[in-house]
Amino acid sequence: MNNSERNLAKKLFSVFEMLRDSDKFKHSGTSKMLREKNSQFFRARAVEEFTELVGVVDGSHRHSDDFEKDFVLESSQVFYWLALAVVVQNKSFEELEKEFAGELARLEKLHAENKIPLLKIFEKDLEECKKKGYL
Repeated sequence: MNNSERNLAKKLFSVFEMLRDSDKFKHSGTSKMLREKNSQFFRARAVEEFTELVGVVDGSHRHSDDFEKDFVLESSQVFYWLALAVVVQNKSFEELEKEFAGELARLEKLHAENKIPLLKIFEKDLEECKKKGYL
């Protein structure tokens, strides 16, 4: 990740940490999962989302007729589930980068190959966080 992508990814990661730690957002589905699920659950979901992302690329998985929108959606889900797998263990963003270096590199490669900036997933998710009042 370049510095801009990394900064936004860290900001998003900190939102997940806040949802884990704060009682203010108990209604949040993410907050509930972070209190009820374990890292293995989140890891399994990340694998499922990677499969769907590959399906978007090969044309076998679609939510809409907009390739970029579907690609960004599934990429976002991959990062989300990887991040939650680390956040639930009280690990840092740097530990996410180490633990899932291969997965993050694969995600970056898919973005480069499809000429869609990785930055788009973090911008999209942070905008959603703003709408939900997390930022």
